[in-house]
Amino acid sequence: MSFKYILRKGDRGQEVARMQTNLNTKIDGIFGSDTQSEVRDYQSRYDLGVDGLAGPQTLGHMGIEVYPGIDLSSHNGEVDFRKVVDAGVKYAWIKVTEGTTHTNPGCEKKFEDARAEGLIVGAYHFARPDTYTSDPLDWQREADNFLASINTVGLKCGDLIPVVDLEKGLKTDDNYNCNWYLKWLDYVGCETRTRPVIYTARWAWQNYIMRGNTDLQNQLATYPLWVASYNEGIQPERTPDIWNHWDIWQWTGSGAVPGVKGRCDQNWMAGAQLDKLRVP
Repeated sequence: MSFKYILRKGDRGQEVARMQTNLNTKIDGIFGSDTQSEVRDYQSRYDLGVDGLAGPQTLGHMGIEVYPGIDLSSHNGEVDFRKVVDAGVKYAWIKVTEGTTHTNPGCEKKFEDARAEGLIVGAYHFARPDTYTSDPLDWQREADNFLASINTVGLKCGDLIPVVDLEKGLKTDDNYNCNWYLKWLDYVGCETRTRPVIYTARWAWQNYIMRGNTDLQNQLATYPLWVASYNEGIQPERTPDIWNHWDIWQWTGSGAVPGVKGRCDQNWMAGAQLDKLRVP
């Protein structure tokens, strides 16, 4: 178990490129010898401890620390958020609703307990556009269910912005799915004065979105991406093609987190994104 995101020689990806913008080196997303040398110089210049590794201290000094977080639902049961915070977790998205009527049991207590311990929290909705397909306003009924629940738990300045979980849809009509999610996102965004996040995975995009109209897909790609890709390293290996970067990466669904019983989803939030993903 580790809650420290560290870049080192041999790594490749968007966070390497982000770090390189703070160094006197080529911005190519490749942590090679030149980049390592520049990291060492940077660390020496600011008395950070010279090891050539870019971890929380070095990235934090640059203002681009990659923060660890979790997401929770009723499956996680009661959570000891003091232990969660003490372990180094910075934020948690909590499931509040699914479909048009379901409210996730225990979500109010999770919000209350997490806030009491100073954890940054946010709400997510598990979308079900595959259920009431004959209802042209199904997307709005689901959005209203979500909005009613976040009114109950509270949407406060500094909270994480809302999330829609894109894992369901019609397998026969990707345009329907694209339009459904875009309407939900626009409606919830207007009501909360935020730009919601899309949580999804490459397999879900392939099943429900990939064959949709290009313009519709491009509209979806303007929203922040929270991608599920269970792999080691510093970069998700499986990202939907319509996005050229990730904002949050769920890197495991079976992590061990102090204060959470059983398996827990763990995430990295890309450098310098936290303030952009909070309610103003």
